[in-house]
Amino acid sequence: MVSFIRFDKPYICSVFAIAIAWLVGILMSYGMAAAGILSAGGDLLAAVAVGSGVIAIAGGLPGVVTELLPRSEDLPGRITIGFSAGVLIRLFGTVALVGLCSYHLPAARKEIAGMILAWYVYLTTVDVTVLAMLLPRQDRPAVTRS
Repeated sequence: MVSFIRFDKPYICSVFAIAIAWLVGILMSYGMAAAGILSAGGDLLAAVAVGSGVIAIAGGLPGVVTELLPRSEDLPGRITIGFSAGVLIRLFGTVALVGLCSYHLPAARKEIAGMILAWYVYLTTVDVTVLAMLLPRQDRPAVTRS
């Protein structure tokens, strides 16, 4: 793994994983379009891919900020605030992306909505999976067994 990624910083790892998954998704979607599996045009693919990636990375930033601030005793509260703010950013960002793409791109609304939904599910799954694997590590010192 890259040396600047530390596993005691789950949100930083999550944003890094989202960026890698985003690049893999872009390559796969353009590959499927070139093979004729996707009928979407280049403008639609680019707009949805860039917008979805920016929204996913922006959704991880509140958690990154809570990790970069000096530690306090309220670790579960900080994790909750970071995750909740990220969910709201993803929700409102995705709705805005649907509106912008529907208004500005000459594609069917179902096609736009389907592509945005696929990106949303893909990138959110990567985010939640990484956080689910790494956040329990932060709780271990607080867990006591009798």
